[in-house]
Amino acid sequence: MQIDALISELGHCCLEEEFCLTCKKEKCLIGFCKKSLMTVLKQKDEFITDGLRDIPYSDTKVYDIDSVVNAIGFLLNQCRNCNVYHDEECIINIIRSSLEIILLGEVQEYKGSMLLYLGDIKNVNPEVADQVFQSVQQRK
Repeated sequence: MQIDALISELGHCCLEEEFCLTCKKEKCLIGFCKKSLMTVLKQKDEFITDGLRDIPYSDTKVYDIDSVVNAIGFLLNQCRNCNVYHDEECIINIIRSSLEIILLGEVQEYKGSMLLYLGDIKNVNPEVADQVFQSVQQRK
C-alpha cells in the first residue's frame, strides 16, 4: 500500500479551514481517515481492531466530491481483491467506508471484489458508480 500517496489523495478531499473555520480532526471523516493511517503506521500493521466502529457517521461537512471519487478509485486499485479473505478491519476498508459516507450517505458492503463492489454501488447510485469506475480505469 502506498501510504504517502493515500495521504495526498485524502488531503485533496478536505476543503480545509476556509469552509470549516476550524479543523475538527478525527471528528470529521477525512480527519478520521488520516488518524487511522497514522495508527497503522505506528502499529506497523494494516488492520485496526473495531476501526469501523469509530467512523464519525454524523459528520455533515462539505467535501470535494471529485477528490473523494478519486480517492476511492485510488483505494480500489490498492485493494488486492481479497474475496473470501476480506477483513472489515483492513485500513483500506475503513478508509473506503468513511469515503462512502461522504458520497452515498452510508457505508457499503465490500464483498472482496472490486467488480462486485462497483455493481453494488451502481444499484445505489449509478452516477457515482460510473465516476468511481472511471477513476479506477484512469489509475491503472
